[in-house]
Amino acid sequence: MNQNRINKPKPKVGFCVVYHPFEENAEKAPFICEKSFSLLKSIENIEVIEAKELIKDLKSSLSTAEYFWENRVDLICVKLATWSSDNLVLEMNSHCNVPFIFWSYSHMHAGSMCGAQQFNMVFKELGKECIFVYRDDQSALDKIINYSYCVYIKNKLRLARFLKIGARTQGMSEVACDEFSVKEVFGSSIYTIGFEDIEHKRLQIGEKHVKGKWSEIKNSIKNISISEEDGLIALRYYLALKDLIGAEQISGITVECYPNHMGKYCLSFSLLADKGIPGACEGDVNALILMFILMHLSRGPVHNIDPLYLYEEDDSIIGSHCGSGSFQLAISLNDIELANVRLANEGTCVLFPSKPGKVTMANLVGRKETYRMGIISGEAIKTELIFPGNPIRVKLPIPIGEYLDIVEAHGLGHHWIIAYGDYNDPLQKLASMLNIDPIVFSS
Repeated sequence: MNQNRINKPKPKVGFCVVYHPFEENAEKAPFICEKSFSLLKSIENIEVIEAKELIKDLKSSLSTAEYFWENRVDLICVKLATWSSDNLVLEMNSHCNVPFIFWSYSHMHAGSMCGAQQFNMVFKELGKECIFVYRDDQSALDKIINYSYCVYIKNKLRLARFLKIGARTQGMSEVACDEFSVKEVFGSSIYTIGFEDIEHKRLQIGEKHVKGKWSEIKNSIKNISISEEDGLIALRYYLALKDLIGAEQISGITVECYPNHMGKYCLSFSLLADKGIPGACEGDVNALILMFILMHLSRGPVHNIDPLYLYEEDDSIIGSHCGSGSFQLAISLNDIELANVRLANEGTCVLFPSKPGKVTMANLVGRKETYRMGIISGEAIKTELIFPGNPIRVKLPIPIGEYLDIVEAHGLGHHWIIAYGDYNDPLQKLASMLNIDPIVFSS
């Protein structure tokens, strides 16, 4: 099975070195630049734009800012070879208004560390987004990576257009969406259409195109218990959504699926996830936004689950939805079955037990003044298809009772998003950048 991560653009980081000619270690600025640039270039998932010159005066500061602005960097990483004047980075920020990383160089007499703290203080005082990084080891690079992705995702959210088909599920007030709050907090737009619009588009899809995609699916998935008619109907929805995504520049989709449209969009969500387009159930825009965030952090598809059962003997929780997970979330294609959706007993959904591995679970609920994000890391352990969907069993780092107490105390919701990998730190940082309360479960 293709386990390649979703091919997404990388954060674009402008890199420069600043120094003061009067300070000790100034003559080593070119060496420090070369060494630090090599370290940044070794990071696989960021794109580094190196400044054309070292920064020591106003002229070099402004020309570098202009160069970074022309290259549309997401943020600027400033390595301090020595202590330097903070007006140089302030002028740079005035001409290239992006977040900054101040990265100090470990040298007692150069004054780099105190200079980085000074820069950080000035930016924080002015309400500008920045962080301060010390050392040249992996911990420093991890902090740069996490911060770069937080800035990048915040920028992506500002440009995102999320599609909502229908309304939110009746009787599920938790997923009610305040579009003004979404726009104000995340910057994202909500594009809403009715079911009649997608039905019209579905019926315009050519038969040859649909059957070609069905043949492709059958070549990959051998365990198919639905009729060919069900499969073709599901793929008409997929191809109609795919066309709409291209035409309207859609970043993610949520559908009022329960109860009247169950099984119509599950296969679409599964296939679109591999193309970097998240799909959330039951008209839940907040869950969709969190899926978008975690897909970008993990550079891969994610789970969208309801918590279903607790195992107190090993402090694990099992969750699933009806079966719309990416094929990549299964251990093997041989474990995947295309079947009718539960309860409705019609349509097409994707069934498989989820693969094990380190995971991060998160939940986003609320509106402008009350947005909160629950965050917990855990370990997905092997499970069987004990629920007709994509069951995933996660061993938590805290007792189950304590987990439930925190969920209850903070009023967290029932749609949890799960990504493979540990993204606890960047999620906390991103939540802070968005003025959202992070609620962290920790041992």
